[in-house]
Amino acid sequence: MKNGLFRLRAGIVLIAVSWLPVAQVVLIIAHDNGKLTSEHASETFRLAVWGVQTLIGLVGIWLAGSVAIRTAKQSGWRAAPKKMWHLFRTGATE
Repeated sequence: MKNGLFRLRAGIVLIAVSWLPVAQVVLIIAHDNGKLTSEHASETFRLAVWGVQTLIGLVGIWLAGSVAIRTAKQSGWRAAPKKMWHLFRTGATE
């Protein structure tokens, strides 16, 4: 289950990273330093970053979701959240 532990933790981290406001922070810094002056360039950059973040989030869902489905099939859908939380916190399956 070590592979499942890695997939669960990596998936949750990737989902969290996909929600970080990376585009806005970089644009604020770029505008403050005078590196970026065009609104069109800002929008293009923002859309590109959002696209990458969406892909990162989808990979995270795929990683954590595969563990969730496997856990749900083994122990039932009602017990799956508790077992996954225990796996995430402790790394132990039981």
